Amino acid sequence: MRLQDDYNTQRNKMMVAEYGRHIQEYIDHIRKQTVKEQRTKWAHALVNVMATLNPEVRQQSNYREKLWGHLYQIANFDLDVDCPFTVPQPEARNKKPDTIGYPDSKIKFRFYGRNLQNMVDKVADMEPGEMKQDLVNLIASFMFNSCKSWNNENLSNDVIAEHLNVLSKGKLSIGGGDLVVSPDNSPVQQQQRRFFKKQGNNQGGKKNRFNRPGNKGGFRRF
Repeated sequence: MRLQDDYNTQRNKMMVAEYGRHIQEYIDHIRKQTVKEQRTKWAHALVNVMATLNPEVRQQSNYREKLWGHLYQIANFDLDVDCPFTVPQPEARNKKPDTIGYPDSKIKFRFYGRNLQNMVDKVADMEPGEMKQDLVNLIASFMFNSCKSWNNENLSNDVIAEHLNVLSKGKLSIGGGDLVVSPDNSPVQQQQRRFFKKQGNNQGGKKNRFNRPGNKGGFRRF
């Protein structure tokens, strides 16, 4: 006697595939129970199983409400139990998420980045003094080194002063001769120098190790 073929294509559509077909079949079994208290008891137990199958959801503060929402979604919102949260509706499944707001203010000289614009705004509102001038020099040094590292371009003090004037909307109206630019205080360049120095040391170490006396052809001796 041939057993009846049982293919997934012949079964009911899985509503949430991440939990597997057994969870969906278990929910179908719960719906067949005639006593509501029994259905509710089994639903709570099933939510605990779903939390084990989906441990990432437990990192959220309202993860149990999320799990109950998944439970109703798997049941195609046809489940009569006492839910400890607001019973989700089918419309919530197709609801689009809220739009995430992004800064829409345009910045000039995008190659400097938005953080530089924020720093210029802060310094421009400071009272004149030695600290303000030191911060302006620090920003100018960052602009010089950033352009040199990423664009391979050396900016003059006059160009940097002009950019600062534009970025600050005229609040930092200074000349190039008033700026003290330090080309050596760039964290990017320091990191690059350390990297290439390390690479050179590694290459030198390999050369000394493989070209010792008696190692003909540079082959390692074992």
